[in-house]
Amino acid sequence: MQLLKRDQTGMVFLLGKRERELMISLLKRYPVMIGAHFRARHPPRTPETKKNQELLEEALAEQQNENRRALEQMLNEPGRFSENELGFAFKLNHPEVDWLLQVLNDVRVGSWIQLGEPDTNAKAPPAVTEENVQLAWALEMAGHFQHILLEAVNAPAE
Repeated sequence: MQLLKRDQTGMVFLLGKRERELMISLLKRYPVMIGAHFRARHPPRTPETKKNQELLEEALAEQQNENRRALEQMLNEPGRFSENELGFAFKLNHPEVDWLLQVLNDVRVGSWIQLGEPDTNAKAPPAVTEENVQLAWALEMAGHFQHILLEAVNAPAE
């Protein structure tokens, strides 16, 4: 994925055909973060905090459902991906770039959590299983696309 154009209305990226398939496959994993993870790490101690935790989890689930619908709509929107001889021109306005960064972050962090929050300094890496390989792939690919988007955000406007 490479930035082709950046102006005040948005950005246009070039995606290879296979790269587009990889990105769509990655985005279809969304949502990966689960609210119960936070409950397990910080269990509620009072009925009030339990109720607040439940409300927070409901709000997170609702936001994820809205994002999922918006993501599907974006990926299927006519003209979003314009095929050319090099692959696809992928158009995003500035708010969509910020939103896509958040979606990718959910996939990246959620995959890391599901991998057991591995530490790069740990003596023993996670076991190699089909699920762990897929999670590691998602973690790395989400980071890859985030990096490209963040570089584009910081690129000088034309």
